Amino acid sequence: MKTICCLALLLPLALRLPAQFTLGGKTPQKGDTLVQVNTPVVYGFNRENTVDISIGKTGTFNVILPVKGQKFVSLIYRRQFYTLLLTEGKDLRVEPGEKTLRITGGTASPENRLLQQLDMDTPPFFMSDTSLAKLSPEALKEKVLQPFMAKQEEKFRLINASNISARDKKLVASEVKYLGYNYLSDFARTQLRDRETINAFVIEVFDHCMIDPEFVPAGPQYYAFADNYLRYLETKAFVKIRKENIPPGQPIPYFGISLDSANTLVQKYGKPYWRWIGSLRHFPQDVTETYTFQEIKNQYYDKDLNQAQSLASAFMQRFPKSRYNSEIRGMVAELQNRLSANNNNENIVLVKDYNNVRSIYEVIKPLKGKVVYLDVWGTWCGPCKEELKHLPGLKAAFAGKDVAFVYLDMDDESRDALWKNFIRVNDMEGVHLRKNRHSIAPFWKELLAGHPDKAEYYPQYFLFDKNGKLVVSKARTPSEKGALYEQINAVLNNKSE
Repeated sequence: MKTICCLALLLPLALRLPAQFTLGGKTPQKGDTLVQVNTPVVYGFNRENTVDISIGKTGTFNVILPVKGQKFVSLIYRRQFYTLLLTEGKDLRVEPGEKTLRITGGTASPENRLLQQLDMDTPPFFMSDTSLAKLSPEALKEKVLQPFMAKQEEKFRLINASNISARDKKLVASEVKYLGYNYLSDFARTQLRDRETINAFVIEVFDHCMIDPEFVPAGPQYYAFADNYLRYLETKAFVKIRKENIPPGQPIPYFGISLDSANTLVQKYGKPYWRWIGSLRHFPQDVTETYTFQEIKNQYYDKDLNQAQSLASAFMQRFPKSRYNSEIRGMVAELQNRLSANNNNENIVLVKDYNNVRSIYEVIKPLKGKVVYLDVWGTWCGPCKEELKHLPGLKAAFAGKDVAFVYLDMDDESRDALWKNFIRVNDMEGVHLRKNRHSIAPFWKELLAGHPDKAEYYPQYFLFDKNGKLVVSKARTPSEKGALYEQINAVLNNKSE
């Protein structure tokens, strides 16, 4: 009987501790309603992996999160992101504020206090200093690289002096190191303007990197680094091609296939397939396997059946026994089912003879009596795909109202079938037409004729009133939600400017 009683007491503990982490705390204001936790699949931020945590009337919250081993996650409170390290079987109590996160207790306190000291969520000085964009590569070494590396060394000393385990020190130091590389890559590609300077800076940063992970299993910043490293190899390869006049039929340096073949692959299967080739040539097999699983997952989230299917096929052929294969098959099957379900959806309308349409007003005119929200996009455009994820909320907000949705796609003729599949997989109910890079030019002239900004970037949005008149150029995006809804309602009520 004593044995049975002891087992009964231990059973709840055994069920509670493995593969989970308890996160609790309190917010400063009782009126708050939401705290969120985002857990990367491998790396990066996908909103699909965000868990909403309800806050009680007194401002308190408590949640049990599934965690196997260790996971870096983001706690999100009032649009502020805080990096946390969750370890299986541990717990943590926090008080998130407008700009700071206070660790108030729990067995995971030491490592998470260290993360707050390291200030991993605040971009470094060079990300907001616009004066640096005009510097030469030599000046950037002095003004950016050298002071930043000095700050990195300070962080490593702080890690070594902390009271966390040696294993956790190595893990945190690895994430800090790779986060630094990722910030430098982002700086080059988003802040610098001169192409030659960008190339020189990226090559300077990554030329002497050790690409094998310093800690296994590697954290999300390492895999983000792997992605940036592949982009660096692209940069270095094309610098070398131009410098040495390597012909299109010869192998591209670092990738081993010709430029002609690369262009064909990217056109047919997308950039992820190109990076798959680069990762196979340069990274350890286990890194390539995990990194590529995230790439396939990204295509699944974007509902891009073509890219997901082609990359999944190559992946499973290379890794026939991968632990990811079952999930990959499920994701591809789900996208195929979405395509089948919408093949006969009468609310997905292709403009008749769209190749012969010469003006956007030919499409808008039959919709007289409705406000038209025009989306200019492309299946190859990452930001376009991200905005498409907000369409369900937008359409729900105007269900039953006199609002129509038109989609002007820019894709080459060779992608016509892929475009048609994409709009069906993504359940893009509305009116559709496709133009290529040349035939879309007169549409841009019409749409931007009365706007001072003539930039033809993707995506862009436009509003037409019920009489078919263009009344808002460069309208708000679907992700801006309330601001866009106000614009549409203003046009519906004849209050547009």
